[in-house]
Amino acid sequence: MALFDLHHVAIKSNDLEVTEKFYTKILGMKKVKRPKFAFPGLWFEMGNTMFHIYGGSAAKTHDGGFKYSQKNSPVDHIALRAKGFDKMKAVCKKNRCKWRQNDVPDFQLWQLFVLDPSGVV
Repeated sequence: MALFDLHHVAIKSNDLEVTEKFYTKILGMKKVKRPKFAFPGLWFEMGNTMFHIYGGSAAKTHDGGFKYSQKNSPVDHIALRAKGFDKMKAVCKKNRCKWRQNDVPDFQLWQLFVLDPSGVV
């Protein structure tokens, strides 16, 4: 089997409303129709890649709670290619997102690390 693309990323959330605002209003993803599962959730589309957000009991951590942070997330970060760095930084500031910038001039790379409502960068 040859791997050729990333299909989706699954993220747990204990606040679907705040998470929906982050992925649509801040990152600009499109909310799409989701099958009726036994738990609440959201699906977003970014190009050919999907982001599946789990809510309710499916979003509980392994210890049965809902306490997420960057420190206890099994995902360090998800890297998205984008255009409009300064505009995105302004959106993050306006919406009081937790973010940090990292520049790698030798590679002409400007990185903006933004924390989502569940602690995923």
